[in-house]
Amino acid sequence: MISNKCHYALRAVLELALRQGRGPVTIGDIASAQSIPVRFLEAILRQLRQAGLCDSVRGKAGGYVLSRDAESITVNDVVRLFEGPLVVPAPRPGHRPESGEVFHQVWNEAEKALDTAFGAYTFSRLAELEQQRAFEKAANYSI
Repeated sequence: MISNKCHYALRAVLELALRQGRGPVTIGDIASAQSIPVRFLEAILRQLRQAGLCDSVRGKAGGYVLSRDAESITVNDVVRLFEGPLVVPAPRPGHRPESGEVFHQVWNEAEKALDTAFGAYTFSRLAELEQQRAFEKAANYSI
C-alpha cells in the first residue's frame, strides 16, 4: 500500500514535470494545482530536494524545479524514496526469522515486478499522458 505522503510526492513531481522549462514553481502553485495540503508539501519538497530530485530557487521569483530532466526520473525513484521496500514484510515479534524464509523468493519476485512496473513510467511520459487527458477532457466539455 502506498501512503498518502507518497501519492502527494508523486503528484508534486508530476506538477514540476508539467511545468519543466518554465521556471521555478511556488509551493502554493503546486499545492493548488495538485490539491496537496501545503504543510505536507513543504516536507515532501524538502525530502525530494535532499534526494536530488528537485532544487529550490530562492528569491522573489523562487520556487522549485526538477533537478534533472523529467525523462530521467521514474515513478520508482519517488516511490522508493518515500516507501522503501513495498513487499518484504517487517519481522514480527515472537516469530522465528526462519519461518518466513519459505516466502523469501515470492517477496523478491514481487519486489522486482514492482521495480519494473514503476521504472517503466518516467515523469516525462506521465506529463504527456496528463496533458493528453486534460486536452481530451476540455475537448469533450459541453454546456
